[in-house]
Amino acid sequence: MNPMQSSAGRTQQVPDGYLAFFPNPLPPHPVLALDDEGMLALTKAEFELGRLAQMAKSIPNPDLFAGMYVRREAILSSEIENISCTLDEVLEYEADTDHVQSKAVEKVVKYVRAFHGGLAHLTQTSKIDSVLLRDLHGILLQGEEEGNPGSFRPRQNWIGRAGSSAAEADYVPPPEQEMYQALGNLEYFVNEHQSPMAPLVRCALAHAQFETIHPFTDGNGRIGRLLIALILCQMKKLEQPLLYISLYLLENRAEYYERLTGIRAKGDWLGWIKFFLLGIELTAKEAVGVSERLVALQADMNTLVQGQRRGPQLLRLLYESPIIDARGVKRHLDVTLDTAIARLQKFEQLGIVREITGRKRGRVYRFDRYIDSLDDGWSARKALVRAASAPVAGR
Repeated sequence: MNPMQSSAGRTQQVPDGYLAFFPNPLPPHPVLALDDEGMLALTKAEFELGRLAQMAKSIPNPDLFAGMYVRREAILSSEIENISCTLDEVLEYEADTDHVQSKAVEKVVKYVRAFHGGLAHLTQTSKIDSVLLRDLHGILLQGEEEGNPGSFRPRQNWIGRAGSSAAEADYVPPPEQEMYQALGNLEYFVNEHQSPMAPLVRCALAHAQFETIHPFTDGNGRIGRLLIALILCQMKKLEQPLLYISLYLLENRAEYYERLTGIRAKGDWLGWIKFFLLGIELTAKEAVGVSERLVALQADMNTLVQGQRRGPQLLRLLYESPIIDARGVKRHLDVTLDTAIARLQKFEQLGIVREITGRKRGRVYRFDRYIDSLDDGWSARKALVRAASAPVAGR
């Protein structure tokens, strides 16, 4: 790692001979002030986020759809770490179908569980602290032999090419003692709400500082991006996690890492904040479009199921589990297997679901319009980014 010194911190040689980065506490000093361009970026981001929050209020039962946004964010955030799968694969895994599962799908499903665990925590207390971070990490890496699930790293880690040593690394975060000090400051910064600092700016700084501290052996990027959504909900910028900023970060992955490095090397907090705020603006705009499609979809589906016995109950179940088989319907709606089969076949006749296996037995159905409304081309965009990107190794 090259020597660095800025308002964000400095590198120091540690006893083992390599350089590590020692971060300064938040907020940055001297006091950070947005320039005109930064203020405009903040205004646009706040406006679009406000539109999204308002749009969410017009969606009947928005909690039904929040889970799908969480899955989408989980897939995109994991993709940044080269953990790749599709929304259909995640839904099939959750539906417990006979579809062949992969390690990548399991990792994304655990991310979804961690996300929901964080949201459940915020309903009990608004505090985001080290205990929560460890709990989320434990869910994210549950069952994995490496990575010290649920614990902060017990030794030095670093980011660099596969097989590189700390002396050859691109970035070495603070040693353990300084790591804990920085985490204590970060916890105070996130939960201290008397400051006049704009919540979105606070969120941007907190995410960057978390990535600089890099407190876990593995999973830092995913936990750090999950932290963005939790802070936005904690600060009441969104009542539901309907934002998926990881799509923006994935499509701009090289600049994402460059901006974080720019903070450490040059103290370029302002450049990072503008980049982050643009991501909030663009992502919120896209989420508004998705929400509008969901409102229209709900209206169409409600018309189709009018007069259908158990139609509304099955439709609600499909919003929660848009890939499902008759066993799942039987289990969730407490009906016989024959009734579940008959209801799914009726929905297939109505054009609501489509059978996707071609089998006579063990048939699985997909709620196409719902899944495709959420997709709207992002899978293709994700594939293009994956094809154009080189893996980034880290420890």
